[in-house]
Amino acid sequence: MQNKPFLFPALIIVSLAQGCSFSHSSESSSDSSGSSSTSSGSSSSSKSSKDTEEYQLQVMSYASAYLSTADFDRFAFSRGISQIATANGITNWEDDDATMIAIGRALKKSNITGSAYESYKDKIANSDKDRMELIQKGYEMNKD
Repeated sequence: MQNKPFLFPALIIVSLAQGCSFSHSSESSSDSSGSSSTSSGSSSSSKSSKDTEEYQLQVMSYASAYLSTADFDRFAFSRGISQIATANGITNWEDDDATMIAIGRALKKSNITGSAYESYKDKIANSDKDRMELIQKGYEMNKD
């Protein structure tokens, strides 16, 4: 069995994310009065922009580290993203706008272009048009 170099950064990111989740959960527990009616929308919509940016940075760090490895395993990639999302209170990362945008930003940061980019985008989005558009939006945000 081969060790993957992305596991160590992923463990650090997940550990950091779990440390941040306590402070976020204590913040939001006192403000639960009006947010239950918006549960059908994107789970990041109830987060502050600072929380969303921190979450996106965690996703970007993990995705960039993972995408720099030779082999792409959608299941392993999804598991890592899911752990980060769960630690940040996001239960359905695949339908979360902030997550898909962060993945697009990570693809750009990793200098993945052309057919490789299109292939990753399709695999990560599971061929879902809306998800692919959000990944594209994130990719285009990082104009260097």
